Amino acid sequence: MKRIASVNGLLPVISPMRELLHRAVLSGQCSELSACYYDFFQRLFPGAGEVAWASGVLAVQAVLDGHSCLMLFGVAGKVPFAERMELETWDDSCRMPSLEFWQETLSSCPFVGSRDSELTPLVLDRGRLYLRRYFDYERRLAAEVTRRVVRGGFSSAEVAPVLAQLFPDPITETDWQKVAAATAAMRRFCLITGGPGTGKTHTVVRIVALLQRLAGGDTLRIGLAAPTGKAASRLQESLPAAEVELAEHLEGKPLTGLIKAQTIHRLLGYVRNSPYFRYNRDQRLPLDVLIVDEVSMVDLALMTKLIEAMPDEGRLILLGDKDQLSSVEAGRVLADLCAGETGYSPAFAEELQLADAVAANLPVATEAGPLSDCRVILRKSYRFHLDSGIGALAASVLLGDVEKVMACLAEENGVRLCVPTLVGSVGVREEDGFVQQLCQGYGEFLKESDPALALAAFRKFQVLCAHRHGVNGSLEINSWFETVLEEKGLISRHSGSTWYPGRPVMVTGNHYTLHLFNGDLGVVLKDDEGELRVFFETQGGVRSIAPARMPDHDTAFALTVHKSQGSEFERVVLLLPEVSSRLVTRELIYTAITRARREFEVWGRVEILAEGVSTMTLRDTGLVEQLR
Repeated sequence: MKRIASVNGLLPVISPMRELLHRAVLSGQCSELSACYYDFFQRLFPGAGEVAWASGVLAVQAVLDGHSCLMLFGVAGKVPFAERMELETWDDSCRMPSLEFWQETLSSCPFVGSRDSELTPLVLDRGRLYLRRYFDYERRLAAEVTRRVVRGGFSSAEVAPVLAQLFPDPITETDWQKVAAATAAMRRFCLITGGPGTGKTHTVVRIVALLQRLAGGDTLRIGLAAPTGKAASRLQESLPAAEVELAEHLEGKPLTGLIKAQTIHRLLGYVRNSPYFRYNRDQRLPLDVLIVDEVSMVDLALMTKLIEAMPDEGRLILLGDKDQLSSVEAGRVLADLCAGETGYSPAFAEELQLADAVAANLPVATEAGPLSDCRVILRKSYRFHLDSGIGALAASVLLGDVEKVMACLAEENGVRLCVPTLVGSVGVREEDGFVQQLCQGYGEFLKESDPALALAAFRKFQVLCAHRHGVNGSLEINSWFETVLEEKGLISRHSGSTWYPGRPVMVTGNHYTLHLFNGDLGVVLKDDEGELRVFFETQGGVRSIAPARMPDHDTAFALTVHKSQGSEFERVVLLLPEVSSRLVTRELIYTAITRARREFEVWGRVEILAEGVSTMTLRDTGLVEQLR
């Protein structure tokens, strides 16, 4: 077989497996970092053999792809990366062995250990191949969760009278917010999940009031955290109104004084240029209660460190939408914690009845697992009614029902599909209708010179992309749209300057000195002296900083769906890629739809949308099995 030159000199091509890895790197299916591990393991363990060396590459790449491990059965008997590269034929010596032979090979490999072995770079456990660090994360997280779920809290007799005051409406049907509040009080580990508009934030403030009342005269130390600054800010903004509504239940203790929302990194005490935090399993957080929102965005490593930092008697309450996109980094913690049969154990269902938290019998699990009595699903949407086009579309996407999705879009009840008539390298961007939609959507925002009004106007419309890079990626769409806006006289860039009035920006990292966080949206405008400033919303109004002081950021006419998590807009336009993409999945489409409060529009080919609705994001983990 013909040899190919090395990739940046890092991967000399000698064997068919090396050439396969080289092709995978060039096609973007395998990172250079992963491919280099072939040589790394070969140099350190020359007698291990090609199967073992290649296994190391696949394990590293699995983590980079978001998995916590490599499921051997998914690759056994196959040529790695061949399906993604659409290779019809390849040297058969590149084919991984059968599952049985592969596990035997790895069991005798010097750099692969078992769950009980001494430290080795890789761990083989129940058909899964892990990097040692991620195996430890999973095992530690499962151990912490298992230890905490058996700890009870307040009794139903203690909870019932206070619960009745916080939820005074007569019970005619099960109020799942009330069930969530009762569960959070009666258990020290509670998981509350639900779609947009189901009242997760509304429930949180009642949980705080309930716990504070039950604590008597003591002032609870309560922490409120989220993975991004934007999500933390939204939580903080919800507190003042709730404080007024629940003043009589807070024992004279102001809610905004009790709680300060912050990012998880800041809560734990981020140590610069280090994977470690100030608070950890040896030095616990000084908290009685910790409430974490947007947990779907929290990766395996961060969740492990967070739960280990909680005091043994502390109460941990996790909130999120299990159907949204998982974290960017490895793992799918929220989905794994929500996996399994829904329903409660008979004993806990009776406790909830005694707490007067439900109107009728609750669903009882046939085989209640360790997490059964700690999970609550908020089922009723207060934002999307039964006749809502957005609500119906989101539900159809979750079912993976392509026919229903297309029917919802055809009804044009606040949602619609726009199929480009032009096909080519620029595709939808040549469509007059698409250009008009964008100019109309951002028109009001671009006319505003008042910072507060401009920021409010920007929240009314947003373009979302599946990708950051490539054709129809957010970077390319932002660059193209700036050119379109300038041609139409809606913006003016002097000498091609990056900074100009009307430029929206999103912060892409946390900067504690400037109090700017990942996900914060700002707008560039002139101040009273005619100088360009970047304006951001705060609880007290609007503040600004000089463009030269801005931390890492992107232009935000178009955002990736991932970056939009934690934000909401009146109208959303989702732009699909021109060709099939493994990033376009059911979870991505659902997340994009649920960013919209009033109208949602998708631009793209029918077959790309249908393929996405039919494709679930699959992440290989072992957490569910570890929790059993």
